[in-house]
Amino acid sequence: MKTNIKKSLKFITLLLSALLIGTASASIYNYMQITATVGVKATYVVNFYEGNDTSKAGGTITNNNQTVTFTNMEGPNGTLATYSDAVRICNNDTTAHNIKLEIDSSTYNGQAQSNLDYIKITIYDSGDTAVDSLQLDPHGDDGGDISATAFHSLNANDAWWRVQWDILWFANATASDSVNITLKITVES
Repeated sequence: MKTNIKKSLKFITLLLSALLIGTASASIYNYMQITATVGVKATYVVNFYEGNDTSKAGGTITNNNQTVTFTNMEGPNGTLATYSDAVRICNNDTTAHNIKLEIDSSTYNGQAQSNLDYIKITIYDSGDTAVDSLQLDPHGDDGGDISATAFHSLNANDAWWRVQWDILWFANATASDSVNITLKITVES
């Protein structure tokens, strides 16, 4: 019987040790929960639409009228080229929204910046008044780079606002010269 008592005591000691270790390392967890319903917005309220010069500039409007890409915007060397109605902006909402024209990155690039005099992009309201503009001037001889910094109110159900591009290459520019520019229009909702 001594062996059984010894085994029993060892077993009870082992059991108590396991129980103490188990309760000492046990953690209490409380759970929180986030629930969301995520849907697709049916339409955007401020959109791009074709202007009179969109096709001349090789413009394509995509992504629910939120992106416009120009692939044929050109200007002859030494002469100002103007795309006075390159693309239009319209607020289809029943409330006004503020918009701002900006360079998407801090640089514009291309192999021909040295042959570019300037590019000026201007937004005109429905009354044909300049609302916002920015100018890309790599040499600083036409006032330097000018970035728009303010928001401008695009009225509810407003008539079309048009975006004009003025492009001037120096006389020594060649047909192989080009620059890449990415702009963004920020819409405050």
